[in-house]
Amino acid sequence: MSDNIPVKPLKSLAEHIFSCAPLYSTARLVDRQEGLPLLNIKDIVEGRIKTDSLPFYSWNEVKNAERYWVYPGDVLITCRGTQLKISVVPEILKKAFITANIIAIRLRQEILPVFLATYLKTAEGQRVLFSHVASSTMQLLLNISDIEEVLVPVPPLPVQEKIVALAEAADEQYRLSIEVANLRKKITNQVVIDMLGPSSMRI
Repeated sequence: MSDNIPVKPLKSLAEHIFSCAPLYSTARLVDRQEGLPLLNIKDIVEGRIKTDSLPFYSWNEVKNAERYWVYPGDVLITCRGTQLKISVVPEILKKAFITANIIAIRLRQEILPVFLATYLKTAEGQRVLFSHVASSTMQLLLNISDIEEVLVPVPPLPVQEKIVALAEAADEQYRLSIEVANLRKKITNQVVIDMLGPSSMRI
């Protein structure tokens, strides 16, 4: 890493680092019109938030509910479970809840959310994160105080923007490659079924 790039602890780059109180009751799960999306570990898939099957949670009875809301641009890190996952809240989610299994980071303008997420997914970023992770019986345990002390390189914004563009292009290429591979597999399966159809199975 270049000596000219400053390195700062996340607590100095963030407006707010927070998690949610445990939401034990499923009784507050409601229809889409009556609640807010509820984000948990399983909803972060390959670095993206899978928004098409989110449950909705009633916030009317949650004390200080707004403290647990996340907005587009917030960076999410799983702090429990068996996998360390990182994502950024997309624009499609105007507002959502997080569970106690996730820590949210709301950044100042000095650092771009996708840049931070991209860095934390690199080998160096993972090394820094895992140096703060405690594990018990293969379960990760990451606290807000740990996240606050994570050191992050902060290049100038134009450099961050270039890195973000590269990362987004790579992610899109990866997504398209997966779609093409899945399509080829479906076509191959159908060809096999067609070749083994009634006319080819005659004795």
